[in-house]
Amino acid sequence: MNMEEYFDRNKEKLRQVFERFRNTTYGKKLNLPLNFKDYGEFVKLPLLDPEKVDLQQLNIPGEGLRQFTTSGVSGHKKTVYRDIGTIVSYPREMDETLRNNKTLFLHSKRRENESYYETHDFNHKRMYPQGIFREYGNIEELLKYVQEGNVLFIVEYPLMTEWFCYQLENALENSKILPKNIRKRKVYLELSGEPVTRSQVENIVERLKKIFQTEVDYVVTYGSNEIGHIGTYTPTIHGSEIIYETIPSVFVEEINNEIIITPFRTEGTILLRYKTGDKGAIIFKGDRGPFLKVLGKNPEEGILYVAGAQVNIAELASILRSLLKSPVGLVVNKDEDERAGRCNLNINLHTVFPIDDSTRNKVSLFIKKFIMDSAVLEIENHLGITNLEITYSNEPLKKQFIIYKKGGK
Repeated sequence: MNMEEYFDRNKEKLRQVFERFRNTTYGKKLNLPLNFKDYGEFVKLPLLDPEKVDLQQLNIPGEGLRQFTTSGVSGHKKTVYRDIGTIVSYPREMDETLRNNKTLFLHSKRRENESYYETHDFNHKRMYPQGIFREYGNIEELLKYVQEGNVLFIVEYPLMTEWFCYQLENALENSKILPKNIRKRKVYLELSGEPVTRSQVENIVERLKKIFQTEVDYVVTYGSNEIGHIGTYTPTIHGSEIIYETIPSVFVEEINNEIIITPFRTEGTILLRYKTGDKGAIIFKGDRGPFLKVLGKNPEEGILYVAGAQVNIAELASILRSLLKSPVGLVVNKDEDERAGRCNLNINLHTVFPIDDSTRNKVSLFIKKFIMDSAVLEIENHLGITNLEITYSNEPLKKQFIIYKKGGK
């Protein structure tokens, strides 16, 4: 299969999305053709830039839609309307294990309308109504809940999973819980939220094996809150390289090494050729897929991953420049402790002239609120997972922002 064959296979669905897109408030403003006949004409259609388009102008009201508030792929806060989606059926052995055992579905407490967790809970409850569903908001709840059930299904992003492991390792070492009380027949782990390396996920899996004294199967999913699920990587199916097999309800493109997505929905927020900002490539393997190799954001765009969400540092710098009515620069240092599951952020604000203590306090509060709101850090702040420090400098900074990760460029 190649791109043209892939397009032909999905042409009718794309035409339906295009027709609905043309009828949105935003689509009516564009000089769009009535139709397209092949992929050559399709690629001439405009790309949808999430930083420039008001998603409210892309809404087609419909039945059964949910409202989600998200920073999405760009770090800009927005409201999206879409259905709850479905989970692609699990392999037979996994489905039977979940269905025929007392299964605990567990993740950290999240804010209302945070779609990644809400949609999973909804679908898992529908698929496995006999399951035990728990959300932990503190260490005590975590230690209590993990003792339930004989099969465990964890849905988390990488940093929170590392924090999860660290708390259980400490509790076992200090005899706050007994190994026999948390021994499981099987553990399933679903990771999402940000790019993860194979070594990082394998380290998490080994820790979970020791904690729960059992085998651990895992998948890594790729998606966004405004689009929904895009693809899944399963090591037992897809091999050692982390590539995502796309689901049938989206159409994927790669334009100038950027992943472009068109969801096949015709109600709610209509997204046609939506720019994700993620660097990557499409891979075709026979009739399966296509597959996506995702490299994440280009650091030059100023998107910072914090606790599985995205913060737009470029936008933060622009707002601060307006607030202070002066040129500013930001140097962001992000250091993640993968053992303890903690993220230390230092944001150094460079200004042309010194600012007084009162202004510094106001600016510090604003920056912290901006980060908290963008990355939805309610539970992370409560658990002490993310430590945020604001510092100041009068040294000139040629760039609007610079992002360092783990002490390196």
